Amino acid sequence: MTVIVEDTSARQRPAPVFTGRVRWVAAALTVTGAALQVAEFLLEPGGNAGAANRISWWLAHPDRIAFSKAAGMLAVPFLLGQLFVMVAIARRHSRRIATAAAVCLTAAMTGLAAIQGVEMAALWTARAGHRDAAVAILDVSSPGLPGAVLFVLFFAGALFGTVLLNIALWRSPSVPRLVVVFGVGFVIMDLVLGWGIAGHLSALAAGLVLAWAIVTGYGRTAHQRRWMRAH
Repeated sequence: MTVIVEDTSARQRPAPVFTGRVRWVAAALTVTGAALQVAEFLLEPGGNAGAANRISWWLAHPDRIAFSKAAGMLAVPFLLGQLFVMVAIARRHSRRIATAAAVCLTAAMTGLAAIQGVEMAALWTARAGHRDAAVAILDVSSPGLPGAVLFVLFFAGALFGTVLLNIALWRSPSVPRLVVVFGVGFVIMDLVLGWGIAGHLSALAAGLVLAWAIVTGYGRTAHQRRWMRAH
């Protein structure tokens, strides 16, 4: 009698969302925007200082702030690409949550682009010799309705969108749970505690783990999912 043992784990493993050469593009998108933001914060370590101190630092370090702002602006389209990749993966098992996260984070990216524009206006004003005016641009005491809209777009969109996206990614068998651990670290360190460098390093770590998962076709099997629920 012949006994045939067939490995069914491959059939139980979820099919990758991105395959072939496309997976390399998707993997690159998960890390590029985060890496540019890390560079932005490292080049301007005093990003949380007061407006007057920031302007003084900008004028004393013209080359570093130029590269910092360039990295920050360039990060925005890549962050949108990263959002597309993450939502595409998460929607397979959490369609509604992932869609809500996409809406919130698109609003956050809009707000981030606006903030970059405000800071560029302040930088150009300072370089033109109008230091007090540059400080006033950064330190707006009465932002009015446009400022309130900007606050909601960026801060509320980033907070709720990141939380929702991490919930959707946690539920996806195509995403290592370590991605969510680093994602939660970003929320706590950057959005709650204001630790810009540490928070964005955590976001970059999440992107690197997800990039590895995309390239290797990672997926938790049904047996692994049952074991994790039991423990």
